[in-house]
Amino acid sequence: MAGVKLENVLMKYGGLVALNHISFECPEGEFLTLLGPSGAGKTTTLELIAGIKQQLEGHIYIGDRRVDDLPPHERDVAMAFENYALYPHFSVFENIAFTLRSPRRKEKLSEEQIRERVDEITTLLGINELLDRRPQHLSGGQKQRVSLARAMIRRPDVYLLDEPIAHLDAKLKVTARSTLKQLAAKLGTTIIYVTHNYREALGLSDRVLVLRKGNIEQIGDPRELYHHPATDFVARLIGDPPINLVDGNVMRENGQVFFQAGQDFRFPIASDQVEQMEKFLWQEDGQDMVRLGVRPQNVNLSNAKISEAAFQLPVYVMVREAESAMIAFELSQTFFQVQMNTAEHYHDGDMVWAEIDQNHLFFFPKTVELKK
Repeated sequence: MAGVKLENVLMKYGGLVALNHISFECPEGEFLTLLGPSGAGKTTTLELIAGIKQQLEGHIYIGDRRVDDLPPHERDVAMAFENYALYPHFSVFENIAFTLRSPRRKEKLSEEQIRERVDEITTLLGINELLDRRPQHLSGGQKQRVSLARAMIRRPDVYLLDEPIAHLDAKLKVTARSTLKQLAAKLGTTIIYVTHNYREALGLSDRVLVLRKGNIEQIGDPRELYHHPATDFVARLIGDPPINLVDGNVMRENGQVFFQAGQDFRFPIASDQVEQMEKFLWQEDGQDMVRLGVRPQNVNLSNAKISEAAFQLPVYVMVREAESAMIAFELSQTFFQVQMNTAEHYHDGDMVWAEIDQNHLFFFPKTVELKK
C-alpha cells in the first residue's frame, strides 16, 4: 500500500476551473473522503489520481513515485465508478475476476485462487448468489455492488471509490457502509472515497476533505468538521437539520456586546465569545456585521423568559415529526429553525422565548448566499 499526495494541481475543462491549484496528502492506510456538492471537483480528483485524465499543472505522487506521466495500469490503483461500467456479455463472476486475469498484473493467480478471492468479496457484499447472472439481469443496487467488488478484489496500493453505494436503498447502504469499514480495516489499504452524503463521509472516514468549486474548504477528522467548521459552507453542508446562518449587526452598549438581526432577534454575546467573533467582522453601511451560525439543536424554547440573554419571537410554523418537532421563526433575510425533543406544542403566531447555547455559537465570514 502507499499514500497519495497532490501538489498544486490545476485542472480545467475549457474555461471552467475544475480544480484550482489544490494540494493535500492522504497518508498510507488512511480512509479519506472527498465531500462536496455536484461540480465540486471530487470525481475529477479521482480521475487525475487514476490517470484517466491529465492535470494541466502540479504533481501527483503515489507512495514515493511521481505518477504524472504514468498510464493508469502502471499506477497500481483500483477504481469503482458510480455508473457500474460492467461488461454486459460477462457473468458477475467473470466481471469481478476479469482484473485478476489481466496479463498486465504482476501477481499471477491460479483459477482456484481467483475463485477463492471472488467468493470472499462477494460474500462480504452479499452478492455471492448472483455469480452466474449477467448485468442485464441485475437491479441497480446489485450492479453497484458488483462494480464495488470488482475494484475491491484487487490488492492495489490505493482504492479510488466514486460514490460506490449511491444507488443502494437505505437498508443496503447501512450494510454497505459497515462492509466498507470492515474491508478498510482488514486490508489496511489507502482508500480515497467520493460522496456528496455527509453521513457517509463522517461515518466511514479517518479524515474528510471538503471541496467547493475546485477549492479545498477544509480538511480534518469528522468531529473537527462538525464541531469546528472553518466556513459557513462547511457548516451548512454537515448536519441535519442544517445549521442556522444569520447575518446581523454587532452592537456595543454599556460595555456589553450584542448581536442583532432585525427588531426581535437580539441577544448579548458572552464575553468569552467576543474575541472569536471579532475575527470575522465586516463593514456594511458603516456598521460592524458578522455571520452567526447556530445549530437547531442548540436553542432552548419556553413560554416564560429563560434568562437575560433570551429573546422573544413569533412562531412562523411548527412541524411535528415522530420523535421531535421543528419550529421555524421568520427573520428579515432567512428563517431560524429550532429542533425540540419535547411534547410541548406551539401554535403559529405564539410569542416564544428563545435562548441560544453560547457554548455552541459559530461565527463566519460571508461566503454563501442566504435564501428564504
